[in-house]
Amino acid sequence: MILVGGRNAVQLFYIISGFLISFILVEKRSYNTALKFYLNRFLRLYPTYFFVAIITLLFNLSIKSNFFELYNHIPSSAETLLIVSNIFLFGQDWVMFFAIDNGKLIFSSDFNKSDELLYLGLIVPQAWTLGVELSFYLIAPFILPHKKTTFILLFLSILIRIFLIKQGIGFKDPWTYRFFPSELSLFLIGSLAHQTLTPMLKKITEKKMLFFSNTATTFMMLFISMYPFFPITESTRSLIMFFIFTISMPFLFFFQNKNELDKKIGALSYPIYISHLFIISLVNYESINLAHLAYTLKPIAILFLTIIFSLFINTFIEKKVDNFRLNFRHTTST
Repeated sequence: MILVGGRNAVQLFYIISGFLISFILVEKRSYNTALKFYLNRFLRLYPTYFFVAIITLLFNLSIKSNFFELYNHIPSSAETLLIVSNIFLFGQDWVMFFAIDNGKLIFSSDFNKSDELLYLGLIVPQAWTLGVELSFYLIAPFILPHKKTTFILLFLSILIRIFLIKQGIGFKDPWTYRFFPSELSLFLIGSLAHQTLTPMLKKITEKKMLFFSNTATTFMMLFISMYPFFPITESTRSLIMFFIFTISMPFLFFFQNKNELDKKIGALSYPIYISHLFIISLVNYESINLAHLAYTLKPIAILFLTIIFSLFINTFIEKKVDNFRLNFRHTTST
């Protein structure tokens, strides 16, 4: 995220998600009903989220943090919004589009212009991206199998983004990457990259695919490493990166499937993402009590503990849930 920035990192993930979900629903046809797909996605996201959320709440209670103070200063409507979104994940992204004004919950184009910052009431603040993700999951089974519908929605989503830019808010948070109607275009770009580019590569031999995938992966790693140093505007850099990343997706996906180490690292991506802020809070709190914990050691401690905690989640929660998730898969001949 330091290399390409938080917004770009999140939006690249939207493209990856669109590609992967299209692969699952369109190519593999892993689920014969939308309900089975929903149940599978629920089991993929919620057990880990609930575990981290509960641990975070217990931590806040144990240190008597001021996390709960916010709820004493907001109206019941805002409390309901936060409680419901904290439990169900749906709506966490929409928290950023509301504010408190004179004791009332109102819609706002700038969440910072609020008597109380509502996002501080999110137990796992970064989970707002899952709210956007879940919105895509909700419609994916009905649109991705229909390429024409997918193209139409892509066009409409891009129009929404252009409209927001014309209104002067398209480059301002939260409209930059939290507004699902405009972010839908990135999911659909990933989906269409799978549906249009992958079939073109079917005739390439596995040996050549391995070469191309290794080359594409190496190039993307170098590009991302050099990203901050390209002497062009940020918007131009982003567009170039999104374009290269999108056309490289089939090769990157092939590389990940053939590389066992990459698979193991990938298995930790969600636990690391969902738990890293909790670990940061934990280390920051303990560093106050441990004055000898050097400032330079804190990043190392955070990295080490996040990986250990994520390995624990993956081993004792996700792998056990994955065995149950397999029951919802439906295999068809393709």
